[in-house]
Amino acid sequence: MPTPRLEFFYDCSSPWTYFAFTRLLPMVEALEVPVEWRPILVGGVFNAVNTGVYASREALFSDPANAPKLAYYLKDLNDWAALCGVAVNWPDGHPINAVKAMRGALYADEQGRLLPYSRAVFETYWGGETPDISDDAVLTGICERSGLEPGGFFAAIGNQDY
Repeated sequence: MPTPRLEFFYDCSSPWTYFAFTRLLPMVEALEVPVEWRPILVGGVFNAVNTGVYASREALFSDPANAPKLAYYLKDLNDWAALCGVAVNWPDGHPINAVKAMRGALYADEQGRLLPYSRAVFETYWGGETPDISDDAVLTGICERSGLEPGGFFAAIGNQDY
């Protein structure tokens, strides 16, 4: 029988992929299933296939008629966070530009540090005091937490190939 293959596509600015990431790690370890981690820029996907997602998200938070839906959305988000055992604080300015952070995931993968890096980005964005993962100082802290050399990191994410 062929070995199962699992691909996990994720963007660190998505709370739902944060939850899946935290749930997937122990399952993968227990089942000894190899995972192909696929960092993507979900905003790029939305821009290509679902351009209305931003308008509907904005309406959820700004239109008073959506207050019951928003209350349920936030309750659901917090219920999932509790189930996954993680903190989730809705960052001001969400969605924060994740281009540099997700480019950094590709660099972290090359350095063999993808999982610690991704965990640090998720935790910073969703549970940190300074969630702005577009800020170089925040990214430097993430590099330090995940064992990446900041100079190499910033050189890499400045390269369009990433």
